Amino acid sequence: MIVSCVLMYFFISHSAVSGMDGLQNYMIKVDPQDGDSPITFNVDPKALFPQFEQEIQETKESFLLRSVIATTIIILLSSVCTYFLTKKALTPLQKLTSEVSQIQAQNLSTQLPVPNSKDEIAQLTSSFNEMLTRLDNAFSTQKQFSANAAHELRTPLAVLQTNLEVFEKKQKPEMIEYRQLFTMIKEQTARLSQLVGTLLDMTNLKSVPRTDQVSLEELVDEVFCDLDPIAEKAGISIHFNDSSNQDLHTDVTGSYVLLYRAVYNLVENAIKYNRPHGSVSVSVKQENGQAMVLVTDTGIGISPENQKKIFDPFFRVDKSRSRAMGGAGLGLALVDSIAKEHRGTVKVLESSSAGSTIVLMLPVDNS
Repeated sequence: MIVSCVLMYFFISHSAVSGMDGLQNYMIKVDPQDGDSPITFNVDPKALFPQFEQEIQETKESFLLRSVIATTIIILLSSVCTYFLTKKALTPLQKLTSEVSQIQAQNLSTQLPVPNSKDEIAQLTSSFNEMLTRLDNAFSTQKQFSANAAHELRTPLAVLQTNLEVFEKKQKPEMIEYRQLFTMIKEQTARLSQLVGTLLDMTNLKSVPRTDQVSLEELVDEVFCDLDPIAEKAGISIHFNDSSNQDLHTDVTGSYVLLYRAVYNLVENAIKYNRPHGSVSVSVKQENGQAMVLVTDTGIGISPENQKKIFDPFFRVDKSRSRAMGGAGLGLALVDSIAKEHRGTVKVLESSSAGSTIVLMLPVDNS
């Protein structure tokens, strides 16, 4: 603002002084009445008015002085007004800064008061409150996840510690007791290894490249080849309902490793929690720009209140059965995370006492 006033002062002063200097010479043009050519001649004002030049000089000096005084007054008044206006305008921002500085990890649920001004500060406060809500939800989820993970890790460690302490008190343990101890240690360490591996997979999802061109039909075929021995051992029949044209494939862009793990977990889960001599069928189809992998089993079904919870980490509908099968409640949670990383979703499509259908939906690669 000061620079603008100074530049304006120099511009106006220069224009006024140049105009005054132009008064020193006049050219007069006379048009005769009889139609002859116009007559022009120069007139020097100083010749007519001897004091004219001095008056011009005094007027220029007076004008420059008044211009300096006026410019200085304008700068001072504008600076004072700007100071108070800026201070008043920044007061809500300073208040917001003070309130934000008091937010800690322990009080993320605190909501800042939104002013009624409906200006940018109000919009900023509302946006900050929304961010606090998201952070609070994320922290709460992370705390719950950490607590559940600690509990799941502590259970096999407690079993190991208890059995070792009991075995230590035996004076002359027999060979069969050694074998039982080794079997127990092997089972619990395998459970720990599986749990730690799954936790690491869930934390490293974002670092895995997702640029592969994946044919879902070929991926399901590979999953069936790997799970066929497990299904046969459990007495479960598995079927791939590939009704599509053999020359056409449903392709998606993503990580083959992660998508394989997602489909593998869905089919394995359907095998584990199935009825004796039940069946699992998988089909792939494309609809409304979405590729869908549908996994249908003949299990006992999932209650409506649990159909969303089964994708939460460490959630198990039947905890005793899950523990007996070595599950930690992370299989479907990992599927949900993989789906989200591929801009997709996974959900229970339908469920009843005759069985359930879970669908994994992914955006189709149209290239």
